[in-house]
Amino acid sequence: MTLVVQFIEQTFRPDDQLAFGRNAELSLDPDNGYLHRQAGRFRLVGDIWWLENRGSRLRLKMMSSDGSVIDLHAGASSPILGRSGTVSLVAGPTRYEVAYWLETEPSPLGLDTTGRIPVGAETATYGTALTPRELDFVVVLARNRLTGRGGPLPSQADIADIWGVSKKTVDNTLQRLRAKLRNRDVRFLDTTEMLVEYLVAQGYVTIADLEWAALDEPDGPRPASARPEP
Repeated sequence: MTLVVQFIEQTFRPDDQLAFGRNAELSLDPDNGYLHRQAGRFRLVGDIWWLENRGSRLRLKMMSSDGSVIDLHAGASSPILGRSGTVSLVAGPTRYEVAYWLETEPSPLGLDTTGRIPVGAETATYGTALTPRELDFVVVLARNRLTGRGGPLPSQADIADIWGVSKKTVDNTLQRLRAKLRNRDVRFLDTTEMLVEYLVAQGYVTIADLEWAALDEPDGPRPASARPEP
C-alpha cells in the first residue's frame, strides 16, 4: 500500500521510509533550533507503515480521522492509525502538523467494502474481520489506547470479570484471533501490546466501538452482537 505524506505544499510517496524534522528529507522548519534534525520517521515494516519518534525530547501526537489518538514519547513507535490522519508536534513556540493517508486497498486483513476501512473523516463501523466476541474483548484491551490515556493493558482476568466469562474463554478467543491474523500473513504481533496497536491502527476497533460498549456506564457493558447494523 502507498503512503502519502503531506506538509504544506510538500507531498511525498516514500518507498519504505520518510524522516521529517529540521534537516530531514521532509524539512518542517530549517530555522527552528528547538526542532530535532530528525523528529520522526514513517517506516514500512512488512505490509504495515509505522511512525517512530526519533527525537530525544519532543512528543509526537498521532490522530486518525476517526478520532483515535496516541502520544509517542522519545524512542517510541506505533503502526499508523487508520487509513488517514495527522501527526503533530510542538518545538519551542511553533506547532507543526503533517497529514498522511494510504492510497491503496485492500487492507492486510483483506476486508471488502463492508469492512472497517476509514475513508476521509468517515468510518464504516460494522462488519469487521473480528467476531462480536473478539471485539468485546479487544475493546476492553484497547480502551486506554483509544482514549489516549496510556497505562498498562487490562489483564485477561479483568476482561473476564467485565463480560462475565471465564479467563480460559478470554485466552482461547485471543489465541484464535492471533491464529486468524497469522493465517492472513499479519506479523509483528508477538505481544498483546502489539496486537492492540495493530488492531487500533488499522481501524478494526474504534472509538465508536468503545462508546457502544459503554463499559463504565450503568447500562453497560453492551456486547457487539447487540449493536444494530447501520
